[in-house]
Amino acid sequence: MTLAKSPPTTTTGADRSRQLTVLALAVLALAMLLPVGFWPSDVRDQLVFRALSVTLLAFAALRLITLLPGNEHGIGRWRLGPWYLLWTGLAFGLASLTWLGPQTGSATRIALPSVVTGLGVLGLAVVAWTVGYLLGPPRGLRNAAGKGLSLLLRGTGATVRGGLLPWVFYAVATGARIVAVLLTGRFGYVGDPSELVSTAQPYNQLLHLLSTFALFAIAAASYRAFNPAIGGSKIALWTLVVTEAFVGSVAGSKSTLLLALAAVLIPYGALRRRLPLRLLLIGAVLFLWIAVPFNTAYRDVVRGDDANLTPSEAVAAAPQVLTDTVTAQSPVDTVSDSADAMLRRIREIDSIAIITQMTPDPIAYRSPWEFALAPTVGLVPRAIWPEKPIYANGYEFSQEYYGIPSTTYTSTAITGLGDLYRHGGLWTVAVGMVVIGAGCRLFDLLFQPESDPRALCFVVGLLPVVVKSEIDISLLLTGIPGGVAVAVVGARLMCRPDPNPTEERP
Repeated sequence: MTLAKSPPTTTTGADRSRQLTVLALAVLALAMLLPVGFWPSDVRDQLVFRALSVTLLAFAALRLITLLPGNEHGIGRWRLGPWYLLWTGLAFGLASLTWLGPQTGSATRIALPSVVTGLGVLGLAVVAWTVGYLLGPPRGLRNAAGKGLSLLLRGTGATVRGGLLPWVFYAVATGARIVAVLLTGRFGYVGDPSELVSTAQPYNQLLHLLSTFALFAIAAASYRAFNPAIGGSKIALWTLVVTEAFVGSVAGSKSTLLLALAAVLIPYGALRRRLPLRLLLIGAVLFLWIAVPFNTAYRDVVRGDDANLTPSEAVAAAPQVLTDTVTAQSPVDTVSDSADAMLRRIREIDSIAIITQMTPDPIAYRSPWEFALAPTVGLVPRAIWPEKPIYANGYEFSQEYYGIPSTTYTSTAITGLGDLYRHGGLWTVAVGMVVIGAGCRLFDLLFQPESDPRALCFVVGLLPVVVKSEIDISLLLTGIPGGVAVAVVGARLMCRPDPNPTEERP
């Protein structure tokens, strides 16, 4: 696998129209970010203007980076950069408008002016990220990364193995999950949560990485099913998807279902250069009607104030929870309630708002050097370093910033942007987002599944984590070595040996 070569660029009428659209959106967005005095001073009005401005800014940046060679079908082909900006505009921008309604829970500790401030920080972050993405990494780093990847995948070709491969991959993931349940007594959200923040075993990381092969299995099956040159079985694909949806439901995890769908859509987009919009619409309705309310009710059942159900008890309770969920109210009301709940769930501005509200006073800035140590921590297995620290950053963040007691086992999203701010303020946001933008560009140059299916393991395994932006920078850096390692193994096993290993692939 080598770096994609950029085709010659020519300016067309469509490109000029897109450039004018970018300019108009950017001017409108920056106008909305003007200081108070140009616009109404009421804090709710400021929130609306700021939320709309950063949304437009993100979409303007999205239009801009799709002008780059190789990004013309960036959303359909699942390029990291375009998806990052699309999610930023939705989760950080538009979803912030839900602050106009009443708030409950930990959100009540956030002052509305802090949300407005957080949106201003977000505007700076979008600009800095876009600059980094457009500049890209230095040529020397690009070449070194390309050579390193070629070395890691040396000896493998770009031909996906036969129809048995997805089942072998899924068997590996299933075995890892079963062993984890037997050793820990936990399965996703089910089980005693206190052990997650108090103890860690040497085998936890390995079993977690092996469970990623479930996504590789679905991705391989999807590539085979939607590639006309292969014509693989769609029955096998959807059997794996339904199985993974069931596993995610029992584990109390909506993200498992969403990641399984992403593992289907990423190969589809690579091969077809588009998204199946009709299928996505049907899936969204079913997700809001069944998956969201079931997940909420199921979590309330399996984890209570007095006791937590074991995995076997949770499985036994699931059918009744599903029946009660589907029959509780009309599908229209359920979908409406779930849509509102999901908008609040994906709203990411809260972490930035609470951090700007409480940092640097009363909570001091943290040292940026923590970021430099994180990859080293991730590289050393716990079997070699038994005293390796437990990264329960979201759990600790809940206590430090929201005052949630330590006996309440919940993890609050810090987000990469929020983590940058609490490690130095605006300067770390500006510098950090430029670096992240350049890193996203490097990822898009290295991994293009439409030309090499080995890239699927990297895109499926890493893109959703980066796009979602919920985890802090330290945890992201800690997880990259393991994520890259399991993707390399998956890619090498997914494709057949290269019949001409000594020849340079074009």
